[in-house]
Amino acid sequence: MFGIGRELNEKQWRAAIRQLVAMDHLHPDSEAFGALKLTDSARGVLKGETEVMLREETPGSSVRASRTKSRRGDISHPSAGQDEAGDPTLLGALRAWRSQIARQRGVPAYVVLHDSTIDGIATSRPRTLEQLRDIPGIGDKKLEHYGEELIALVRPAADCSRNLRSGSPEP
Repeated sequence: MFGIGRELNEKQWRAAIRQLVAMDHLHPDSEAFGALKLTDSARGVLKGETEVMLREETPGSSVRASRTKSRRGDISHPSAGQDEAGDPTLLGALRAWRSQIARQRGVPAYVVLHDSTIDGIATSRPRTLEQLRDIPGIGDKKLEHYGEELIALVRPAADCSRNLRSGSPEP
């Protein structure tokens, strides 16, 4: 059983799950933060008594342009700099911090900060609360609750990056 479905990529899995929700074999549970739960009709599918035919998601189908909404509400297209993933070490540290906070609060990690917000922090490496506030996904409440901790996580990576660009040795 382990490894079943490994041949499907994330997009294909999402398409399959959407179809299973539409067929009423899965449903979102609002009490469990939107987690998917099996319905009674799913029992027959799992036992092999009910056959399910899914539409295959082909590569390149329904490709949408990537756009983000700015603070003013207008649509902005990502610039070349926004596509950069940022420092993998910093990304790992930010995700570990987010997981720890989520466990403490008993909520899913995306409630603390979305992946796109984590990516924005890792890419822009804010050194001040004002710079952090400019990242999409950081509002007043998140800035108040997490701002100092995030700046403390980012500062060493930002200092290292600045030292490498200027040619001076790391401290």
